[in-house]
Amino acid sequence: MATTDVSAVHTSSLLASLQDFQNRFNNDTRVKKLIKGWNRFLKVDGTDTGEIYTLTIQDLAVTNIEAGCTLADDDEKVIALQASQEALVRIFTGKYNPAHALIDGALAVFSGERDKVKLEAIAMIIWGM
Repeated sequence: MATTDVSAVHTSSLLASLQDFQNRFNNDTRVKKLIKGWNRFLKVDGTDTGEIYTLTIQDLAVTNIEAGCTLADDDEKVIALQASQEALVRIFTGKYNPAHALIDGALAVFSGERDKVKLEAIAMIIWGM
C-alpha cells in the first residue's frame, strides 16, 4: 500500500497563513505607526513538523518569508515562536489569540519583553483581539 507524503500540505498551510499575515501586516496603517524603527526577524518553528520559516520585518513591512533560519537564536533581533503547526496556523490567521496560546501552553515566545508587548499589540490591531 502506498503512503502519501503530507509534508507539502502542512507546509502550504503554514506558509499560506504566514502570507496572509504578511498581507494584513503590510496593509494596516496602524501597524506601520506601531513598528516605526522596529526591524526584527520572526522565527516561526512548527515543533511537530520541524518546519521553520523566518519573516523579515524591515522598513515598516514584512519584506520576506523564507524557509529555515540562518540567524543565531541569541541574536536580539530574532523573535522565536514555537508551537505545533496547527496552533501556528490558527495564530497567524487570527483564530487563536497569541496571548491565550501562551497561557494555554500552546505557544512559546523567546524574545525581549518589549518585543512580546509589540507582538501582542500587532495582533490586537490586525485581528481586533
